[in-house]
Amino acid sequence: MLDLADHLRHVIEDIVREVPVFSHIDPNRILISSAKARTSTSDGTWAELFPMKYENGHYSFRMRRGRWVYVFKTNKLTVKRKEILYILYFYMPRFQNLSFFQKMETIFHELYHVSVECDGKLRHMHPRFLFHGPSMRQYDHMIRYWVRYYLRVISQDRHLQFLQDGFSKLREKHGSVQFEVIPQPREMMRVMASRKKR
Repeated sequence: MLDLADHLRHVIEDIVREVPVFSHIDPNRILISSAKARTSTSDGTWAELFPMKYENGHYSFRMRRGRWVYVFKTNKLTVKRKEILYILYFYMPRFQNLSFFQKMETIFHELYHVSVECDGKLRHMHPRFLFHGPSMRQYDHMIRYWVRYYLRVISQDRHLQFLQDGFSKLREKHGSVQFEVIPQPREMMRVMASRKKR
């Protein structure tokens, strides 16, 4: 049996150690989860980084529209007394059926969304085009650069071998593949009427 979340966790820990642009990331603050893809084809989402905090750095924020105040809230998540700041979802079997390099690109792509403070928010790259900057092509080019850098500097790649196989081949080799599935945290909303002084 192969524990997919555990293997992906080891890969991420090694990337954080070896690649300077990810040195700010604490892997212990990231939970690895599988999510079920509706199809096994490459079309659709491959992975997704879920930030546990809002852009204000808190677990709640208020938004006013006219006389109504909307309060949004998520719950703090703790594992082994460590506050979890991100959940990284891999859509299976779609992710595992990508090519080796596409899998590496996907992991790097999602890790780059972790804010430079690693504080539960997403990295902002541009005032208008927040998460990928003004050019998706440049973003992808930068991600590929760091993937190639990592593959050059690592002394051995045994921990990456499972990424060479598609999902069916992985199951054939190991008998079964164990998933860790973490439900996406629920967002709660309250609506209140505000009264302004005249």
